Amino acid sequence: MNILTFTGAALIMCVLIITVRQLKPEMSLLLAIAGVVILTAFLISFASPLFDEITAIAQAGGVEPELVMIAVKAVGICLIIQTAASVCRDTGQTALAGNLELGGRLALLIVALPLFKRLLTLAMEMIGK
Repeated sequence: MNILTFTGAALIMCVLIITVRQLKPEMSLLLAIAGVVILTAFLISFASPLFDEITAIAQAGGVEPELVMIAVKAVGICLIIQTAASVCRDTGQTALAGNLELGGRLALLIVALPLFKRLLTLAMEMIGK
């Protein structure tokens, strides 16, 4: 995917949403959500080689695959929550966006628990306990 194509698609969706908002305001939200889903699908396909390369580099460096998956999951959670919160803010639902972000933070902590456990174990080994 080309970044110009991606940007052009986003701008076309913006113009379309603005036009629909004037004619049928209730449909503009659905169109915005559809646009976000389409652009996110493009981004995922665009980023797939990046994740493959990161995994290969981590394996070459001796990093355990579980640790790489924690990082990939964390990035995915951040992107999903940021996108959903942006849509909520665009509709004026700032409290809902805030709750989404709080949920995302909690999800990140849950995903990172194995990493925290490993760090604690390493620290305990270093101090001799």
